[in-house]
Amino acid sequence: MDQNELMKSFLDLEDKEEEIVEAWALFIAVQKVFRDAEAGIISKRERDNVQRAFIKHMRKNKLVMQDEEDKLKAHEVAIYKEGGAKNELKPLSIFDLWLIADFKDVCAAYVADDLNSVEGVSDMMIKFLRDPSVDGRMKERLIEKDMGKGEKLLNTVIDNIPTDVNAHLLLVELYDRAERYVDAEAEYKRFLSETDDEVVWANYGHFLEKRERYEDSLDAFKNSLAHCERAGKEEYRGFLDAMKDCITRVERMKNLEGEAALKAREYQEAEWMIEDIREFAENRFEKELAKAEEEYKDERDLEAIMLEDAFDFINWFVFNRKLGDDKTPGMLYAEENGLSSDLMGRIEGLGNPVAGNFEVVGVDHAAFKLLVKDRATETEYTLMGNVPELIEGQTFVGNIYPWADFYLTGGGLKVQDEESSQDINKE
Repeated sequence: MDQNELMKSFLDLEDKEEEIVEAWALFIAVQKVFRDAEAGIISKRERDNVQRAFIKHMRKNKLVMQDEEDKLKAHEVAIYKEGGAKNELKPLSIFDLWLIADFKDVCAAYVADDLNSVEGVSDMMIKFLRDPSVDGRMKERLIEKDMGKGEKLLNTVIDNIPTDVNAHLLLVELYDRAERYVDAEAEYKRFLSETDDEVVWANYGHFLEKRERYEDSLDAFKNSLAHCERAGKEEYRGFLDAMKDCITRVERMKNLEGEAALKAREYQEAEWMIEDIREFAENRFEKELAKAEEEYKDERDLEAIMLEDAFDFINWFVFNRKLGDDKTPGMLYAEENGLSSDLMGRIEGLGNPVAGNFEVVGVDHAAFKLLVKDRATETEYTLMGNVPELIEGQTFVGNIYPWADFYLTGGGLKVQDEESSQDINKE
């Protein structure tokens, strides 16, 4: 298969006019020469010559290019005939373009009818997956582009090296996204029967926790913790503390019953969904996110968005700031995932947080539940969150976010020190 045929097959361009196929080939060449010129490999003149050839071809054939600025998804670009029907647009992933530009052997294996006929495919994939210089999103895209082919590629690696953690992580992620939970668990068990890996034990613990299998989840987190403690390396310190937090959280969930258990589970599922929505927004709207950051700083007269402001900013971007189609990223997520009208209403409500200076007036950490009072209005709110450091009488400032019949922390609270709390209590 020559280079042009490989590009057409990998990018699914077989049914496209030759001038559009040639435009994509030139566009890929432009991306490469800009990178090479920046690295000093070629001159700016050489770079400009390639760019001019692309522009000339586009004009001669009356072709138009669109990207995120034209309401395509982030990391998508499209080329079409001027005056053509926009509903016939076939956007391509920028990661697919980089894959065909830099990893032709991997792409050739991907489109092969029989993987076994590709010489050295396992070693090739292992090298690709382990290369730290390759953007992780390119690796994910290769696997998710066609899940059937992606699964075969990963299993080819695993058949040769059963303990390859890169292939394992991508495979369980693929199964999880496809809601193939039985296959995901089988892969976790297979990998952990081969080797003891603290990260995989932790991932397995989270997987089981989401299935409400708290006893099994506890065992997985404890295995991860034990591995860290045996290793005794200082670099494990943060991870070790995270595992202790996971164990404490799951133990509390396991011991809850009745309405308290249902409410705590509702809170957890809300937090997981919000985390998914944030990830969706950050991946989908990179350029909008950069614009929003400047808007946020200007509106609040900030020189920079500091760590303590990060959650408020991302929540504002996801649930409050509308895009060009008058929808927030959160609502787009809800629509694309077919969420119920009830959940859509809750997500929309996250755009209207309650801001204030709050005092903790009641705690039930076992049930992830706090009662807080707005010191200005005396209004009390039920707040759900995993914030064991908060004690009765302590104060914090910031936003709390409505969800069903309780409120969420939104990811971070600006807890005031004891002296500040005492000063407020004297007022």
